[in-house]
Amino acid sequence: MEDIVVEEINKDKKTIGSVIKAIEIIELLAASETEIGATEISNHLNYGVSATYHLLATLKMCRMIEQDPKTKKYRLGIKLWKIGKQAMEQNNLVTFMKPFLKKLRDLTDETANLTVLDNNEIIYLAQEESKKLIRMFTKTGARAPLHCSAAGKVLLAYLPEDKRNFIIERLTFEKFTDKTIVTKDGLVKELEAIIEKGYGFDDEERELGVSCIAAPIFDFNNEIVAAISISGPTVRFDEEANKRFVEYLLNITQEISNELAK
Repeated sequence: MEDIVVEEINKDKKTIGSVIKAIEIIELLAASETEIGATEISNHLNYGVSATYHLLATLKMCRMIEQDPKTKKYRLGIKLWKIGKQAMEQNNLVTFMKPFLKKLRDLTDETANLTVLDNNEIIYLAQEESKKLIRMFTKTGARAPLHCSAAGKVLLAYLPEDKRNFIIERLTFEKFTDKTIVTKDGLVKELEAIIEKGYGFDDEERELGVSCIAAPIFDFNNEIVAAISISGPTVRFDEEANKRFVEYLLNITQEISNELAK
């Protein structure tokens, strides 16, 4: 869990330890790309085996997690997805970001996207479509891998080092095109370049003919909370256009970060 959360828990004597442990189990399952067994969960979180089984049984009964009948291992349940979808719909971040997305869309004439990190993927929270006949479109709530999307790489690059490494170790590096980054070393090198430049680029890494540029959004603690990107056909992302796109994108993301820092 986050250090600040742990500190608050330690100060507040009214908290319930078993609830905290249940949440930590959910977070562990969410961070894993594969199902996890009870013993592995117990060892990873330093919980007693008996307590772990009781917590898992409770979460399973509440449909927060599911158990594979053959392997007996656990994964997140569909109910959590429904809760997450409701949280996304209620998220004030989307309302706040909408005017900025429209501004970016109008400046670039390309589709503008708002994305956040969700375990080992990004999730699209909002989008303002380009008005051009040929344009990019992604459904709200859609997901994309981290290693081959501009927003994914940006969201990963600005995480604390321990969290970044934790996620990288669990990526599968699926190859979508000949330009997809398929190694840890290649991704780490790309993330270093992103931090140096302040933005990330996807040059047909997930889909041929599609390009994307993304930049980070920071909160009042200077922690990354989201990424904004522009996407469109690669033929419209030439060197001259990219310079303009990057300038518009960085100006707007800086404006948003300044507002969030107030």
